Amino acid sequence: MIKRIFFLIILSLAISNIGLGQIDIPDAPKFISASIIPESNPTSVHIKWLPSDSLDVQGYIVYQIINSITETIDTVWGRETTEYIYYGLGNYQQSEKFRLVSFDNQYYKSNITSPHTTIYLAHEYNKCNKNVSLNWTNYEGWQTVKECNIYRRNIEGTYERIAKVSGDKTSYEDKSLEANNTYYYYIEAISPENYKASSNSIKVKTEAYRAPNFLITSQASVKDNKIDLKFVVDNTAEIIEFRIQRATSPDGDYKTIKVVQNTSQDVILISDNEIDPNNEIYYYRIASVNPCGDINAYSNYACNILLKAETAEDLNHNLSWNEYQQWANGVFNYKIYRIFDNIEAEIDVNPNNLFDYTYNIEWYVKYCHNLKINTSNKYCYYVEAVEKQGEIAIISKGRSRSNIACVYHEPVFWIPNAFNVSSLEPENKVFKPIISFIKEEPYEFSVYNRFGMKVFETNDSQEAWDGKINKTYTAPSQYYTYYVKYFDFNDKQHIKTGIFFLFIK
Repeated sequence: MIKRIFFLIILSLAISNIGLGQIDIPDAPKFISASIIPESNPTSVHIKWLPSDSLDVQGYIVYQIINSITETIDTVWGRETTEYIYYGLGNYQQSEKFRLVSFDNQYYKSNITSPHTTIYLAHEYNKCNKNVSLNWTNYEGWQTVKECNIYRRNIEGTYERIAKVSGDKTSYEDKSLEANNTYYYYIEAISPENYKASSNSIKVKTEAYRAPNFLITSQASVKDNKIDLKFVVDNTAEIIEFRIQRATSPDGDYKTIKVVQNTSQDVILISDNEIDPNNEIYYYRIASVNPCGDINAYSNYACNILLKAETAEDLNHNLSWNEYQQWANGVFNYKIYRIFDNIEAEIDVNPNNLFDYTYNIEWYVKYCHNLKINTSNKYCYYVEAVEKQGEIAIISKGRSRSNIACVYHEPVFWIPNAFNVSSLEPENKVFKPIISFIKEEPYEFSVYNRFGMKVFETNDSQEAWDGKINKTYTAPSQYYTYYVKYFDFNDKQHIKTGIFFLFIK
C-alpha cells in the first residue's frame, strides 16, 4: 500500500511538472508586416511586430524561409523591441518569407508565427506607347489586403501616390509619362487594421527609339524625264524603314511613293519616273519610321527646277526657271547650258537670285551658213543649281539639274531671183536657196528649164547649182524654174517654187 501511494505521488509530480512546462512557454509576438524599404541598397526588409504579452520575454528570433527551410537570421533583444531591419536580401528577385518567435529568460521559445511574404514588384516598359505596366505579388500574412497604393516619383522629385486599387489587384498601367525621363515606383499594401507593407522600388527610363540626328534631302535632279533623288541619312538611328514622299507644293499633302528598308545605309538613291518634270514642280522629302511604325523625323524638302524656254524677236531665246529649294546652305549659283546639234556647252552663270536669262543665236545661224552646214531647227537648254558651301560641310556640295527645255523656229526661206556664173563674187556664181531652221533631211532641190526638163537635182541642203547641165555644159542664159521641198520641226512638208534668170556674162 505504501509503495502504491509513493508511486502516485511521483506520477502526480511528473504530471504537474509537465503542466508547468506548457504554461511557461512565452506568448508569440504578433507579426505586423515585412516591408521592403524602397530604393534601399542592398535591398532591405523592415520587419515589424507587436511585443509578446509574456512579461518574462527577453527578445525575439527572426527567421527566413529559404528553399522551404526555416533558417535563423538574427536575434533581437528586449521585450519592447518591435522592429528589425534585415540588410541581407542583396539582389532582390522574388518575394521572401519571414517568421518570428519570442523567448523568455529560461530560453523557452514561443510558438513560431505564420510567415509573412514580402511584395515583389516587376515592370514592363513599352517604348512605342511609353506606358509602364506594373505587376506585383500578393502580400501574404494578413487575413486579406484591403487596398494597394501606387507611388511614383521622377528623378528629381519625391514620391507621390498616383493611384489606389483594391487589394485583390496585382497590376496597374501608368500612361501619364513624359518621354526621356526617369521614374521610380513602389507598391504599398494596406491591411484591414491599416498596417502597411511596401514593395521593392523599380526604376523606369522612358526612352524612345533613337531618332535620326539628321535627314537630308540632298538632290532632286531631272534626267531623261525622271527625277533622280539623293538622301543622306543617319545610319545610327533606330529605324526600320524610310519613306520617300512627294507633294506638289512645299506645304502640300505629301504622299509616300517608295519605302526603303533600313540596312544601315548612309545614302539613299532613287528615281521618280511617274511624273512630268517638263511641266510640273514636285517637292520631295524623306521620313524615318521607328520600330513602332511611327514616323519620328522628316528631312528638309527639295524641288526640281522647271525650266521654260521660248523664242523672241531677233533670234533671242528667253529662259526662266524656279528657285531650287531647300539646301541648308542655299544656292551658290545657276549654271546655264545649251545643247545645239547634240553638242552640250556651258554658256553662262547666273547669281543665286536671278532666275531668267536671254540667249541670242544670231551668231550660231551665221556660223552654220558660213560653214555651209544645216541650221538646226531645235535649240535646247538646261540649268544646274550649285549648292553654296557652308562653314561646316556635312556633305559634298550638291548639284541639281533642271529639265531640258527646247525651242523651235519656223523655217526661214530666201532664194535669189537671178545669178551670174561669171560673177566676181563667189556667192553670186551659184544658185541655191538660203534656208534656216529645217530638218536636214529629207530635202529636195531641183531646177527645170523652160521646156520642163530637169537640169539639176540634189538632196543636200548645202549644194548649189553652178549653171551647168550634167556638170559639163553651161546652160543657156534664160529663165528657169526651181522646186524646193523641205520639212520643219513638226515634220510638216513645205514646197517652194519660182523662176529665176541665169546670166552667162
